[in-house]
Amino acid sequence: MSSPLLAMDAILDSIRTYYPLTALLLTYLLLVRYLRYQRRDRISYSFSNGRRPLSSMTTEEAYHIMTQLQQLEFPHAFNKARKIALLKAGGIPTMSKLFAATGQNNRRNAGKRAVDTEILLREVQSQERESIRYMQAVARMNFFHLRYRKAGKILDSDLLHTLGDGLAEILRVIEEAEWRKLTDVEICAIGVFHKNLGDDMEIPYIGMPSCRAGWENGMHFAEELRNWTIKYEEEVAKPVATGDQYVRVYVDSATSAMPKAVTKFVRKKLGFELDDVMRTSLNLEAPGPILNSIVTAIRTLRKFVLRHLSPPRPSFLAVEAVDGKTNPLSGLYNFNHLSLRPWYIKPTFLTRWGLVALLLRSLGGKPPGLGGEKYHPGGYDLMTIGPQPQEGKGTAEMKTTIEFMKARGETGCPFSKGGKQ
Repeated sequence: MSSPLLAMDAILDSIRTYYPLTALLLTYLLLVRYLRYQRRDRISYSFSNGRRPLSSMTTEEAYHIMTQLQQLEFPHAFNKARKIALLKAGGIPTMSKLFAATGQNNRRNAGKRAVDTEILLREVQSQERESIRYMQAVARMNFFHLRYRKAGKILDSDLLHTLGDGLAEILRVIEEAEWRKLTDVEICAIGVFHKNLGDDMEIPYIGMPSCRAGWENGMHFAEELRNWTIKYEEEVAKPVATGDQYVRVYVDSATSAMPKAVTKFVRKKLGFELDDVMRTSLNLEAPGPILNSIVTAIRTLRKFVLRHLSPPRPSFLAVEAVDGKTNPLSGLYNFNHLSLRPWYIKPTFLTRWGLVALLLRSLGGKPPGLGGEKYHPGGYDLMTIGPQPQEGKGTAEMKTTIEFMKARGETGCPFSKGGKQ
């Protein structure tokens, strides 16, 4: 038999051998592609092809869209956006000076303060606006801000920046690092949520171009707030001693028990997530070409794997921002995200001996339950959470805020002429 015929037989044998595997792989890839965008299309369906204007989106609809985005579509992005937004608050000089003046910006208190702030933000992002948990979280934040606003130590523009940074980071992280872009409907829902939150926190929108005429819909509000936030940072963010202290307390101290190379890496990794303005303001180092290339390559690989190889996350694997039920022993809510310091985490086999728990312990982390009640393993109470000097304070003010929010009734379509604003 001639060589060409032998070669052809070898090729045919290979096809016959690997055909089932190839067909199975192709079927899987087609199935992933078919399923991957169905949730996106379901979210957008009611507003696509002119069925409804974005201005008709209700607060309840925006909540359900936000829930799907942060629990199922982009849980990683929402988690990262929260942390970066909280970090960037220290890049505004008036805010970093206030953090230093309160006495909470030190190594002893900083860890708990960061967790408390993150919990309050998680609560408002994950609960319905008419729920008592949402109202308690907003009321607690308003109480913390009240005396500083009266004293002029927190400017209205600083609070608007804090609100805008939360929104801007969600949009940025998803746009830069996720497997797909947000649709107009999803951006509108994020805008509706933040408009409602700003109203409930009594934040004036002075300075935003449409603050008098009003916004057409949630997407219009979201884009305008993002642009205002970026411009505000360019105008006021600059390196000051208290901003540098803020980073050294919240970043450097978290890795103080590790080799200095780890701290340097973490600082540069955070620098990768910031633009030149905020990176300079926070005195963080630029990532450099090597780290920049590595992080970019990992990000690109993750996008590819999620988009083409991973089926959509099912509902039973939803990533919950906060625990849905109270601890039956304490009646409080436990925090369900492990970190180096186990604030509010319930001691269980997994939280003490699971893979993540063991990794954190190898890096100097403390296991839940260590130190008795030091880290509040029973959980947190939204009416009292916060720095030790404020524990148990503000109950009367919070009740007034909650009653006011209850009295407002259903909010309908925030950007519809017939809806309440």
